[in-house]
Amino acid sequence: MSYSQTLREIRNIHYSYQRKDNWDNFKINIDDFKSNPYTFLKWRFYLETSSLILYVLVRSNIKPNQISLFYAFLGILTLLFLGLPFEDKVFLYIGLFIAFSKTIIDACDGYIARLKNQKSISGFVLDGYGAHINAIGFQSGLGFYLANNQNDIFFYLVFLIPFFYAVKLKTFAYSTLLNEIIENKKNFEEKHPMQKGDEEEISKKFSNDTLNKFYNIFSSILDDRARSVDFIILLFIFELNFNFILIKYVFIFLIIKHSIISLINITIVSNNKWLENKINKIKD
Repeated sequence: MSYSQTLREIRNIHYSYQRKDNWDNFKINIDDFKSNPYTFLKWRFYLETSSLILYVLVRSNIKPNQISLFYAFLGILTLLFLGLPFEDKVFLYIGLFIAFSKTIIDACDGYIARLKNQKSISGFVLDGYGAHINAIGFQSGLGFYLANNQNDIFFYLVFLIPFFYAVKLKTFAYSTLLNEIIENKKNFEEKHPMQKGDEEEISKKFSNDTLNKFYNIFSSILDDRARSVDFIILLFIFELNFNFILIKYVFIFLIIKHSIISLINITIVSNNKWLENKINKIKD
């Protein structure tokens, strides 16, 4: 099927959707320059640039999932440009620009999926997967940059970034539960009997747990969202131009943060009541 939307049509649809999506999910008004000048300007950059790309994509046979995979590939490029020992700083700036502007591509796959009626569960998964790869690529790239320019010890520390992402028990638990429900749906309750009790009380107990509060606090500091990435990029630019030592402390903080989050994650998820509560939510 051929699509021939004008650039104005694409911009109007794109802006309308992102306005609603940001407000519904994050309570962010991307048109409010007075309250959020940076958000206002960056979303203009995202939307104007992605609209130009979409003008080409809507006329092509490219599928949404292919765009999502390319979005994930940008994380690998970020890692390479930040991590390889190039002598010219221009490669570092290219890596930083990719990390800064990657949302341009992320904003395209959903538009194409909605336009061409190609929305899918796999697309939903790949979108999150792309963000996951970009987060690991960016943070690991910081470590390799430090190893190349400051101290060889960072060659060893950098591998802790993908390690901590890999050992999150919550992610593994969800994957295991889903696989078990799919493969052994009929015998699931027989193989994994759950304790009877007040499900509402269990849910309330663990939703207000002190560990959960600490987990949420640590997770929100220098997280994977654009605001945190952009802040680190700003510090990186200061370091490159004014010889400040900033990225080392950012990277060390990320290692400490991931360590604490992993320990809290293991403590919470290894509790059988937490897992039962999640299964009960699936049943409801």
